[in-house]
Amino acid sequence: MNETVFLCAIILSVYSCASGTVDKNGGQQLLSVLDTKSESRYFMNHFEIAEIVSIQTNEAFLVPDVKRLIRYKDKIILLSAKNNQILVINANNGKVENCINSQGTGPGESRKILDIAFDESSRQIVVYNDYYKLLFFDLEGKYLSEVKVGELYEEMAMENGKIIFFNKLDGYSCYPYMLNVFDVKNKTWSEIGRNDKIDFAIRSQGNLLVKSKRVWFNAPLDFGLFLYEKQEAKSPYKLNLSASNLSKDLIKESISDPQAFFRKVMDGDLIYGFNSIRETKDYLVFRSNQSGLFILNKGDNKVYRDRVIEDRNLGMNIVNYYYPHGGDDDKILFVLSPEIYLAHRQLATEDSVINRLDSLNIKEEDNPILIFYKEKG
Repeated sequence: MNETVFLCAIILSVYSCASGTVDKNGGQQLLSVLDTKSESRYFMNHFEIAEIVSIQTNEAFLVPDVKRLIRYKDKIILLSAKNNQILVINANNGKVENCINSQGTGPGESRKILDIAFDESSRQIVVYNDYYKLLFFDLEGKYLSEVKVGELYEEMAMENGKIIFFNKLDGYSCYPYMLNVFDVKNKTWSEIGRNDKIDFAIRSQGNLLVKSKRVWFNAPLDFGLFLYEKQEAKSPYKLNLSASNLSKDLIKESISDPQAFFRKVMDGDLIYGFNSIRETKDYLVFRSNQSGLFILNKGDNKVYRDRVIEDRNLGMNIVNYYYPHGGDDDKILFVLSPEIYLAHRQLATEDSVINRLDSLNIKEEDNPILIFYKEKG
């Protein structure tokens, strides 16, 4: 049933266009989204394939999922939650150079890795584990040091030597507007934002905190796009969506009867929040709980909603394979399983792209394929 509703959502109108006004009280751009039927392909008209990385496959380095992926120059740092391991991958050839997966209670060990971040200034990988510790490793996988955190947070990112923690967990409740910031050098903490509590049981399938050009984050039941910058939390944009009117009773149902909640959300094409914001030079790209991508043009403050992204070079709709990787490389990432790619191989139309993929000798049992897109021109 859910799969049928999901497929129906994909074949709806291709994109939505939004216009913007300025909230003079806070300088926030208020973007009103209007659904329109069109054959335009906004993402594909403005982005093109830049890189294709097929991750090396062997029994020691299987990647069943991607919890967090960070790009730093020619390195890809990938956290697989199911395997509880971190891989350092050469972006030029897809080879796994190092692996961090020490399990236990000793120095440098974890029972469960909750999240990772990367400090570009020190070139160190930061691991946050279920012992409420931060573990520091170099890119060669060598354990360096650790720091006790003492709290449980949903996600984290790192910028300029500071670790930004998002949403201190408290049962069904969350505190998405308050960022707890740890200065690694000075070992000091600061709180950024406001301590507003939201009682909502549903957690996003995407990432709510992403470091790209800047650090962006989202809050459930709020349609602002939030930014951490210069030790401040602010919301430069907010979308006004007709499909976002969740009643108080429906919100309560997310706790009392989650199945009924999701059925009503899918049937009504309702949006209860955004996630996975990724910033490039000219655009913000992000998702909601419904199918499709939102693309915000920073130049004219217009938003386009691509419900379908048909890349004819690959012969398939890639909209549901978007992944918001970390790192400032001005690219947008889609993660494809080999099975999905091979199933559409015969429909592809661009020889140069297919030749690049065919040269990788991809098999169904291989690790995921990372396809990075860059802005055209």
